[in-house]
Amino acid sequence: MITVTLSRSGGNITKVRAIGHSGLAERGNDILCAAASAIIQTAYLALKDVDEETEYVRDTKSGLFEFTVGNKRPESNVILRAMIVGLHDLSSGYPQNIKLEEQ
Repeated sequence: MITVTLSRSGGNITKVRAIGHSGLAERGNDILCAAASAIIQTAYLALKDVDEETEYVRDTKSGLFEFTVGNKRPESNVILRAMIVGLHDLSSGYPQNIKLEEQ
């Protein structure tokens, strides 16, 4: 299962942590893992574009991709909201394979 955890402080997302594999297909051929990765990594790249203090950690073996949000700018909320909408859509279609949680 892919677990995506959103950490908040003062109502703002400060960290996104995704870990695991969906188990829908073999590693390397899993369209759900690819979709979740594309959504999360695109959000990271967009945040990095507007906020150079955003940093990430990745471990392909465990399926970990984690990033922190540095300086909050108005664009950051829009980017993160788009990511959440995409992940909610995936989790509603595949609830046994991807879980979205908040801390």
